[in-house]
Amino acid sequence: MRYLPIFLDLRGASGVVVGGGEAAFHKCKVLLEAGARVTVVSPTLVPEFAPLLAHESCRHVSRNYQRGDLHGCRIAVVATDDPTVQEAVVTEANERGVLVNAVDRPDLCAFVMPAILSRGDIVIAVGTSATSPGFAAALRDRIGRWLGPEYVAALGIARVLRERWQSGKIPMEERRRRSRLLLEEDFLAALRRGDVAAVQKSISSIEGEEVELPSLQGLSS
Repeated sequence: MRYLPIFLDLRGASGVVVGGGEAAFHKCKVLLEAGARVTVVSPTLVPEFAPLLAHESCRHVSRNYQRGDLHGCRIAVVATDDPTVQEAVVTEANERGVLVNAVDRPDLCAFVMPAILSRGDIVIAVGTSATSPGFAAALRDRIGRWLGPEYVAALGIARVLRERWQSGKIPMEERRRRSRLLLEEDFLAALRRGDVAAVQKSISSIEGEEVELPSLQGLSS
């Protein structure tokens, strides 16, 4: 395994994106969605940046990158074709201990960004060890076609049950077994059709006793 897949908590963290093209736009958007405060450094920006700059957590520095731009930041992305700028940003990032991604230059990256699929609190990251970002995106889109809202509903139920399991000191292996039952096709089908009675019956069967969960109130019979 060439890369360790992890999920970073970037809420409130400072990030820098060097570049103003479409690649920079997409990286900036992802960082903002993760809750980071992003500074975009570039003399010009593509029009797509306009709604991002309306966000209070995004600001634009209208000039070329300068050494020192990464001061105080936690994560950086350099999205420019200029190898001199790429190497300068990566050098500064490495000196400051900043996580850095250089678009289309995996040899310079401390991390690579996967193709991301988000459904509520479910986040799926698809990577190809930087060998083919296009393939990763295509695979993400295929997964997205079958990952329906019933999975988000199942996660909501799992979240409530987890609290029961923790308070009841249910062993981890048993928790995993019960979690797998929440992904059985019959259970997901009941969620898809909004069959509260069938869902409730399955949950009680999983728990071995009658259990009523407030999270089911959003389902329609």
